[in-house]
Amino acid sequence: MKIGFVFPNKDRRYKTVHLGLAYLAACARQKHNDLDFKVLDTRVATKKETRKFFNTSFDLIGITVYSPVYFEVIQIFNRIKKSNPEVPVCLGGPYVTTIKEDVFKETPADFAIYGEGEITFSELIFHLKGERNLENIDGLMFRVSDGNIQTNQPRKQIPDLNTLPMPAYDLFPMDRYPLHRIVSSRGCPYSCSFCNSSSIWSVKWRKRSAAHILEEIEYLIKNYGKKIFIFGDNTFNADTRRVEEFCDLLIARNICILWSASVRADGITTELANKMKAAGCYNVAIGIESANNNVLAAMNKKTTIREINEGINALKGAGIEVLGQFVIGSPSDTLETVSESIDYAKKSKLDFVNFYTVLPFRGTPQWKYIQNHGRFFSETIHDFHSIEPRIVFETPEFQYNDRLKAIKLAKKAGFHSNRDKKNIWFDLIKDLSETIQKILPDSVGKKVYIFMKSIYRIKIVKKYNV
Repeated sequence: MKIGFVFPNKDRRYKTVHLGLAYLAACARQKHNDLDFKVLDTRVATKKETRKFFNTSFDLIGITVYSPVYFEVIQIFNRIKKSNPEVPVCLGGPYVTTIKEDVFKETPADFAIYGEGEITFSELIFHLKGERNLENIDGLMFRVSDGNIQTNQPRKQIPDLNTLPMPAYDLFPMDRYPLHRIVSSRGCPYSCSFCNSSSIWSVKWRKRSAAHILEEIEYLIKNYGKKIFIFGDNTFNADTRRVEEFCDLLIARNICILWSASVRADGITTELANKMKAAGCYNVAIGIESANNNVLAAMNKKTTIREINEGINALKGAGIEVLGQFVIGSPSDTLETVSESIDYAKKSKLDFVNFYTVLPFRGTPQWKYIQNHGRFFSETIHDFHSIEPRIVFETPEFQYNDRLKAIKLAKKAGFHSNRDKKNIWFDLIKDLSETIQKILPDSVGKKVYIFMKSIYRIKIVKKYNV
């Protein structure tokens, strides 16, 4: 059985393996021994590879969907239906889980998977083989004969992520990716009002063990070379003991890598920061969101700016770079509170600062807050990314003109960033960093990489506004 996977991201900033598709394929291989997978990553595929993919006769095509690439998904559908109109198409990914049945309005999809997809996708393959009824596949949506959409009951989540097989990295052109990306947990134990992680994964946080993560790191190094490792978790340090154990294993086995993660600042102590640094952590991203405690409380951040500052100081004291991320427009935010955040960012020890105009997502408290207390300019989420300036709603306390002023203040400070587009300078530096990791000794390669990164940030990002 021949299955095609498409990762639409041709204009996105980062070149990285799509781990969701890699896990789908790995789990399907455990249940079916007759599968032939082909993956089209539109960010790295050549024109020849793209033509070959669309000229291949597949038994099933799966497309992952994110809101920023939704219009590319439509283009891909048009091409599929032109070259292979009879092939069934299944959609999946976070945006499908967010908008559910609405994904069928603008796409001629036959199936769509919401929630966790590994088991559902394997069962869909059984259906295509005539061995399973669609009505009995949890987590599946599909068109019925009258054109309506049937939504089956939700799929129960996999309780132990350590039971997942190694992602099917062999399906991807690994030499074209400048870094290794790993996801070591799913979900988030917190429930910030703006984040749709809980609506996708629920607030139950599930983790892989430190030993399981290390196994994947060693596999990647052995088979695809040493690169920078990026953890794609929502909150890598949700369990500080697991982080400590992970660092201890890296140090004990003398695995010299550079790695980065997104962390909660209030979960960082001096001891943990020092251990992370010793284990190769060179950079972290922190979602500060606001420097105003009332705004933090309104977004259910469950921390204070004092606690955040203590975490930043601990990380900086250990020699770890810190990216501080702020949002403009959360509930209770005003022009004055954004100005407060900008002033804080200027005076802080943060190495890099990004201010983003917040985007609401269905199923979040923020979405409900806007419906009840504010006004949407558009409720079509995939349209949000093409609106410039990116102001998609207003509230009585923070109206459009004030939001525009806030964006201008952040831009003037050099902090505003809604860009996630492909960039020649970014690709060049990332690809060069991969080469350095391969040819230089560990200690020298680390220093050169961090030096190049600082040059890129200071000389290129600021000069060319990339």
